[in-house]
Amino acid sequence: MASGLMGVLHTGGGLRELRYAADAVVILAGIPGAGKTTLLRQLYPVGSDHGGVRVFDSERLRDRWMRVLGRVPYAWWRPLLHFAYYVRVLTAIRRGTGPLVVHDCATRPWVRRLIGWCASRGGLKVHLILLDVPGDVARSGQWARGRVVRSGSMATHCQRWPDLVAKAAEDPGYVVPGALSARVLTRAQANGLERICFG
Repeated sequence: MASGLMGVLHTGGGLRELRYAADAVVILAGIPGAGKTTLLRQLYPVGSDHGGVRVFDSERLRDRWMRVLGRVPYAWWRPLLHFAYYVRVLTAIRRGTGPLVVHDCATRPWVRRLIGWCASRGGLKVHLILLDVPGDVARSGQWARGRVVRSGSMATHCQRWPDLVAKAAEDPGYVVPGALSARVLTRAQANGLERICFG
């Protein structure tokens, strides 16, 4: 298993816990609808004490903005939301204030490169958790949450994802420059994960 990462297994083989160093940046990746926000809510409920772990989830930021901009079509302010989200994420990584858990689809190469660069500058170690979910299952997840990604955009995510997972298994640094480890989880395995520990 890669340096800085340890998994604890159920006797039945299900993953219960992942452990990382205190200076880690964990990128929780997956195509839209894969269940990233669901897993983060499961592990780090909104409003609870996360024990010093800083959690970045674009859905949480969107929920806060929705209170003010809810009457404006989401498509109009979505680009600004994404910009603000990545500014926050990259600033936190650059400052070297780990541990961090970051929600990202990982299918945008420029974002992956920026995360790697900022982590290097901030002296933080990057690890990846990839939720490997089929496109049709992810689509169902989008419908369930009431927000569906445009067909063209979703097709791009789905097209890039299998190669990303395959490359991550061989070299996590291909996904995010400098990444030390990559753990690929199915939806069932993610549902059984109880905690991510640091330090």
